[in-house]
Amino acid sequence: MGEQVLDELRSERQELQRLLLPGPAGVWRRRLGTPPVDGERPAGQERLSNRERRILGDPEVRKNVEILAARLADAMDCHQRAKLPETTAKRLAELVWEAREALSLETLLDTRRSVEELLLECADPLLLRQWTAAEYAEEEATLPTWRRLYGPEPPALLDHPDPPDQAVEVTRMRLLRLVAARFWLYRPLRARRKLRTIYLRYLAPVVLLFGLLLGVAIAREVPPAAGTVLLAAAAGASGASLSGLLKFRDEAKLGAQIREFLAFYMAQVIVGGMFGLLVFLVITAGWLDLGGNPARIGAVSFAAGFSEPFALGVVAKLTERASG
Repeated sequence: MGEQVLDELRSERQELQRLLLPGPAGVWRRRLGTPPVDGERPAGQERLSNRERRILGDPEVRKNVEILAARLADAMDCHQRAKLPETTAKRLAELVWEAREALSLETLLDTRRSVEELLLECADPLLLRQWTAAEYAEEEATLPTWRRLYGPEPPALLDHPDPPDQAVEVTRMRLLRLVAARFWLYRPLRARRKLRTIYLRYLAPVVLLFGLLLGVAIAREVPPAAGTVLLAAAAGASGASLSGLLKFRDEAKLGAQIREFLAFYMAQVIVGGMFGLLVFLVITAGWLDLGGNPARIGAVSFAAGFSEPFALGVVAKLTERASG
């Protein structure tokens, strides 16, 4: 492979890294056919659009840009040890350029898969060993990992300082299969997550609207003062917000869980407020005797918002009493 193609790989890697820079240095991109030039306003470069800069604000986009840059670095290191086919190197550079020109998460994901498959097909044993070690170390993820797909037994390539050709090819095929499985499963997972979020945008306002109407109706028709109604709703919402925060700290560990957490967290706060109003109605109806003490009402409403099983238990008891 000629030095010109190697320079193209190096140039594309620099452009990917430039996209991640903060401030003025990170808002320019090189146009096709112009060499990179250092400086705040490089010659032959154009400013990123507002849409592209907004896309680069997505942590998932930035993660995939970083991974692509790392893959190009792997390609250059592999070339230093064993010459890559010139057609492969040119295609790697073209793929990354195309991803920068049509910058979006979907384009980056398609490009990442193509880049990884091209690189795996011609990777030398050292790169395969490094890649396999990184994949084998991945224990918990939303998508398939090496251990989940092939079991806990260490890959044969890691056990031999000078692995036989058969171990190299088996590892290559396993890595290719892992890459394909990961990307095939990611698209429906991402589509379902987006669909859940879209529907939640319609459902949550409906619940909020009727919750507000219920609160206003209770304040108007049911003694005591409206302040106690507000206390019950606020305490329930506060309990739900604290419960959600603890769940985020202890349970939201994977990227997919973190990305969809906020929308459902806000919906849970609304549900907590509704449970608080329910507790107020149960107490006011005399089905739960707390002596009309606002502090007790607030405490029980907070517990109902914090613990969904507790609130559902109240609903179950209410249903039993009404049936009786």
